[in-house]
Amino acid sequence: MPVKNEERVIERLLKALVNLDYPNMEILLIEDGSTDSTPAICQKWAEKYPSLINYLHSSTSNGKPSAINSAAKGATGEIVAIYDADTILEPSTLKKIIPHFKDPNVAAVQGELRTINPDESVITRLAVINDFVVDIQQLGKDKLNIFVPLLGTNQYIRRNVLAEVGYWDSEALSEDTEISVRLVRGGYKVKYVPGATGVEAPAKLRVFISQRMKWLRGYTQAVMKHRDMLKTLNRRTLDACLTLIFPIMLILGLVGYVGALCSVFLTPAAIPFLQVIGMVLLVLNLLTPVMFVSANPRSAIYVPLIYLDWILLASVSLYVHVRALLGKPQRWTKTPKSGHVTVNIG
Repeated sequence: MPVKNEERVIERLLKALVNLDYPNMEILLIEDGSTDSTPAICQKWAEKYPSLINYLHSSTSNGKPSAINSAAKGATGEIVAIYDADTILEPSTLKKIIPHFKDPNVAAVQGELRTINPDESVITRLAVINDFVVDIQQLGKDKLNIFVPLLGTNQYIRRNVLAEVGYWDSEALSEDTEISVRLVRGGYKVKYVPGATGVEAPAKLRVFISQRMKWLRGYTQAVMKHRDMLKTLNRRTLDACLTLIFPIMLILGLVGYVGALCSVFLTPAAIPFLQVIGMVLLVLNLLTPVMFVSANPRSAIYVPLIYLDWILLASVSLYVHVRALLGKPQRWTKTPKSGHVTVNIG
């Protein structure tokens, strides 16, 4: 568990970790250059559970990938689990996850994530849309045995596989995505397991945008690093490529949709082809909220958020990639946590 300035949430997770119903585990707690009371809290819990918690302190911070690398390389267990400080775990979490490693073909497992503070703000309600979409995507990818990306927390990897692929890239903006690509290139299988584990979503627009900038640029960074993977083309590497170009497709989709709208209302009748395309796209666009509401009529209140989420993501993707073209650096940033919980995921 890597932590930095997590005084609002860290004790909640530490309490959950020491109460996990599992017979043989160690907790590697990596405190990474905090400036609040996080180190004192970590020290207190390590002293209370000396045989369970191994507390590692660093006076300087080099980001999450470096922190989890330093801990994972010293781990003694067969399976390495990664939890962010805002994660909410049930006591039975490990007993639900670890049995999937009985399949020797499974190198890693990603557990389901669900937002614990959807009622905190309009921005956190967007996370509910993301939860819904990601869960369906991951279930489908798992069923089809294609590219299942790891999601940063509630993720589990065999320690020997970590050593083989070289651990996490300390320079990666989205270290979970990047190592997922190396796993699929190595022929390893990643399993997705439903059963919600809670995580906190950003409640402020500035934090939301900063987090998405890192994720979206991280996707493009990963596809550029592994652009040669299509030389060994198979259905997993092909799906990985299609997944990683998602930020670019967001930009093209936004530009294309604006163009379609303009064609409906502004194109002269002499060019009806563009008007037909525009009308088709508008109809297809309306199918998304229709399907969403048909699954649960109460979800109608989220329909405006579907469009808001898409426009925000596409706009952020456009901004971050224009910055990239201009040579502006994108640094790894920590997402601050408030500790708010507005729903019970159990």
